[in-house]
Amino acid sequence: MTDYRLLLSTILVPLSLASVQAQAQTQEAPAETGAQTGGLEDIVVTSQRRQEKLQDVPVTVTAFNDAMLERLNVQDAISTSKFVPGMVSQHNAGLASANAYYLRGLGNSQSTPTFDAPVTTYVDDIYVARQNANNYAFFDTERVEVLRGPQGTLFGRNTTGGAIAVIMRKPSDTAGMKMEMSGGSYDRYTVKATADLPITSQILTKLSGYAVQDRGYLKNITTGEWLNGESSYGVRGDVRLLPTDRLTIDVAAEYTRNSGTYAGLRNVPGTNPYVPTATTRPVFYESASGLTSTSCNNNNAQNLLSSEAGNCNLSENIAVSANVNYAFDNGSLTYIFGYRHLDQGYISEYNGSAVNKYAGYIITDNGTHEQWSHELKYNTDLLDDRVHLVTGLYYLKEKSDDRQTSFSGGTTAFRLIQDQHLLPQTETGAVYAQADFDVTDQLTLTAGGRYTIETKKVGYLASEEFPGFGYDSGDVAAFGIPLKRTYRKFTPRVAVNYKINPDVMIFASATNGFKSGGWNGGTASPANAVLFNPEKTWSFEGGVKSELFGRKLRFNATGYFARTKDLQVTAAVNSPITGTIAQLPFNAGTFEAYGIEIESTAKFGNLSLFANPSFMHGEYTYIVPTSTTLTTAFKPVRVPTFQFSGGAAYEVPVEALDGMLGASVTYRHNSPYWVALLNTTTTQTEDFVDAAVSYTTMSENMKISFEVSNLTDQKTVTANFISLFPGDPRRYTMRVKFKI
Repeated sequence: MTDYRLLLSTILVPLSLASVQAQAQTQEAPAETGAQTGGLEDIVVTSQRRQEKLQDVPVTVTAFNDAMLERLNVQDAISTSKFVPGMVSQHNAGLASANAYYLRGLGNSQSTPTFDAPVTTYVDDIYVARQNANNYAFFDTERVEVLRGPQGTLFGRNTTGGAIAVIMRKPSDTAGMKMEMSGGSYDRYTVKATADLPITSQILTKLSGYAVQDRGYLKNITTGEWLNGESSYGVRGDVRLLPTDRLTIDVAAEYTRNSGTYAGLRNVPGTNPYVPTATTRPVFYESASGLTSTSCNNNNAQNLLSSEAGNCNLSENIAVSANVNYAFDNGSLTYIFGYRHLDQGYISEYNGSAVNKYAGYIITDNGTHEQWSHELKYNTDLLDDRVHLVTGLYYLKEKSDDRQTSFSGGTTAFRLIQDQHLLPQTETGAVYAQADFDVTDQLTLTAGGRYTIETKKVGYLASEEFPGFGYDSGDVAAFGIPLKRTYRKFTPRVAVNYKINPDVMIFASATNGFKSGGWNGGTASPANAVLFNPEKTWSFEGGVKSELFGRKLRFNATGYFARTKDLQVTAAVNSPITGTIAQLPFNAGTFEAYGIEIESTAKFGNLSLFANPSFMHGEYTYIVPTSTTLTTAFKPVRVPTFQFSGGAAYEVPVEALDGMLGASVTYRHNSPYWVALLNTTTTQTEDFVDAAVSYTTMSENMKISFEVSNLTDQKTVTANFISLFPGDPRRYTMRVKFKI
């Protein structure tokens, strides 16, 4: 750990000081834009709920515009983590449509509707409540912003760890079409298309769609099938209405369907580098599960029993959104509406070595999740444009109907062990405001806060299909466990930034966030359906944002310290009801993290470079006495001490080909980190290399590329739940893009 600190301080701090000093010496010349100098272009972000240049925002945010997403081959939300300092993202064990995002050590891999994620996803400013299907596929995306640290003021709900904001491209006033097709390893084929179809100058429309077909890379040597593939598609329609010069109305609707599997590896005798205490080792990329695949339906418990097959996952999403914006002379008023409906079902076999299909551990699930949200946001400039105010009202209602059934230990038939039916509801209201005060042309002070009132309810239904299993709300209430809880919380933020010159800014901030509490939703005993309280985070940051050498180099650095109290985890603990040891979600204690994150980008003519190193340390400074397994001696999960991502891209015009030849390479490194709470499972050192070569016509109407991801075929594990779950192997892809 000490070596990494010395490395960062020895290399990066002198670099930043020298760069700032050199830039300060050249400020006599008028500032030019990146386009004028051939340097870096501005990136516009909305991380403070209004449009600003990335370099002017005193917030630690990594932003990807459409060109960067294409250059880095980022196809979905989980792929962004490859390039974000302090971030680790992996699929939930057995559930490829659900992502476990970790930022600065905060995250979770629970996908039950009574447990919320601390790193949240937003699509066009609309909060996506359920983690079950948060691996948002990017099709015709304008921008992605990853905000690190708590966002308790402007983004609000459950953002103790951070937020991933996806902004979709709006319809154009010019008719046109773009299309992309690809084919590659493991019979993976994709098609993406979008068409702008303006009806009049005041009615603009756009239609987008995508389809993915992937055989899968995990060979089941028992059944002969291929697992860990997908079959997905989606369609989205956008309408932009421009009734007046001041009024803009955006309406969108989308439907997505994802079907796929995510199974674990089989074991054979041997030394296991990932689980040091084990006497078996995993075999990449093989499963030995005796459970054949099927298609999911609306009753997967009966589906499993009647077909004697499983290994399926199906999620269907419907989303409708509206954004109505009216511009005043000194501001704007915006109404944002969002509705999402998710139907999800799966049958997951977690034991990749269970040749007897009845003997393994199988979970079947069917869930329906609905949410409605409304937000009224007001932006304005006051006092001769020296005060910039964002304020608003927010409301969210969510309800779920989720049934989960478990089977394990059978010999000639599936043995039922649990049938749990949950009916949770959430209703949230909040008022927020943040003001930036330009004290001078160089110094800005920021103050803001959000007051939230949140009411949660939960209901339980005993099993009708399997009498004697499960329990109802009365059984839970009989143990004195409340079925309704209201939380009230004020989360403030203060910040200061100072512009040394137009291209160099230093900043510091203190930010508070909270994640609401809930119930243990996966227990077989009503005595263990216990409550846990909200977790709260304070984060303190300081850093520099700079564009140097005629905007050829962008260098941003942040140091942070964060303390999270009442950290929510799942581990063995003494049940407050029975006094005996149980596996429960509970408030474990206090987690502290600190680190340094660097993002640097350079452009010299046709050559683009980036390097993003980061150092991170996390520890449990206090664990509650009721915990029977977790102690301060354990290391937090998904906290690699050192991370690095970097790469280069080069394009050169070739007159004889009437086009541009391009090449790019990216490299990602993670030092080893734990992926199991009780430190039973660790990764090895991870080094990933991606590369691509391409040809683009001079008109930029067509691009052909050949890409390889994970060039060295780095083996890695993402989770350990009965089996070890693997990361993606090496893939080759041929891609063609064209536009008219």
